[in-house]
Parts: sequence; C-alpha cells; structure tokens
Amino acid sequence: MESGEYDLMFRIEQTYWWYTGRRFLVVNLLQKWLRPAAPLAILDVGCGTGANLLALRALGDTAGCDVAPAAVAYCHSRGLTGVVPQVPDRIPFPDGQFDLVTCLDVIEHIEEDTAFMREIGRVLKPGGSVLFTTPAHKVLWSVHDESVHHKRRYARREFTDKLRAAGLLPARLTYLNCWLLPAIVPVRWLRDKIVRPQGVTSDFNLNLPGWLNRVFDLVFKSEWLWLRLAPLPFGLSLCALGRRPPA
Repeated sequence: MESGEYDLMFRIEQTYWWYTGRRFLVVNLLQKWLRPAAPLAILDVGCGTGANLLALRALGDTAGCDVAPAAVAYCHSRGLTGVVPQVPDRIPFPDGQFDLVTCLDVIEHIEEDTAFMREIGRVLKPGGSVLFTTPAHKVLWSVHDESVHHKRRYARREFTDKLRAAGLLPARLTYLNCWLLPAIVPVRWLRDKIVRPQGVTSDFNLNLPGWLNRVFDLVFKSEWLWLRLAPLPFGLSLCALGRRPPA
C-alpha cells in the first residue's frame, strides 16, 4: 500500500467500522472453529499497524511481521515488540513455529499468492491453522482495489483450489460483510463512475458521520448472529480457514 494508507490505518483502525467489525468477527470465528484449550502461538502476517495483534491476544501469544517499515514502527509504538520486518516472499520465522497464522486482507496484494500460502504453511506446526480474509467476487473490482494495490479479488472455488495447491487443507469458509453489500455496491459504482475524476482513493478516506459509522459497525458485527450457526452465503469478503496436514 501507499505509505499514507498506513498513517490513515493507524488513525482509524480502532474506530472505523470495517476494521472494528472484521476484528470482532475474526476473533469470534477463531474461537468457534478452533476451540483452543490452551494459549496459541499466533503470527499475524502483514500485521499493519497492530490493532489486530492486540485483539488476537485473546487467543494466545502473538507475533507479527510486515513489509512496510512504517507499519512496523507503528506496531512498536503500541508496545508490540514482537513485530519484525518482512521481505515480500519470505516470512522471517523458523519452520513449524506457530499454531495459528492470520493473514487478514493481505494475500490479494501478493503477486505469487500460492507460493506465499506455501510459505505460511512452512511456519505452521503440523496440524496448525491459517485464517485468511480477502476481497471476494471479481465483478466487484473498484477504484478502492486499485488505490490499495490489490492484484485480484477471489472466487470461492479459486481460493480453495489455491489452498490445496499450496499443500493446505481447506477446513472452513464463509463470506463476510453480507448485510451491507446492497448499500456498498451501488455507492462504489456511483463513486467510481461519477466522482473518480476528483481523485477519490480508498474507501477508508470516506469521512463518514460518527452516527453512520456506529450504525455500520453494529450491522457488520450483527453478522455473528448468523455465523454462530452457519456460513454466510455471500458478501464482500471471503474468510477461509486452512490447515497444515498433521505429521
């Protein structure tokens, strides 16, 4: 991403509805799907400015890595000293170190995505899990994707095929950001077709009124009422759990 996006992320990720809702759903899904009996060794790959790591502490001991020096510096400013720099195609940790790796809206930035999935598998313990979130549906490609340097949006079948090609076993899959899809799609279309010449960048630069941000936050988090029972059938994002095969 552009360096300015990290500055924006640090300012808003504790309050902006998309970040707060995604963290809430990710932590609850991990607790539901993994049911850890003991604290997990967790790595957040592409950890950004650190708010996800703070939330993941509910599940165990956390470490992180990111390719952006600005992201690493912001994590250290939060006291997250277990965050280290990363080169694009290599995770700077030993083989088989982690019970859980999270890769939250990162894999769509990676050119060689299957190879990077394989690299994630390398640092997992046998039987360990990886949770991905990533943009779904190629038809929803927009200015937002271009501004944050996405390489692709994924179809469901495409993503599970890539997990298998990387030596990971698809275990769980759901869509996220379902309830707000009917509102977000027309807004993006209108913005891309009409406002784009005025220099609109990512969705995170939209200055929502505080009351509307709170409404979106509540609506996004309310998806948990459905997810407690079953996967969501559609949405803006995919959320997929893969496993490294047992030894």
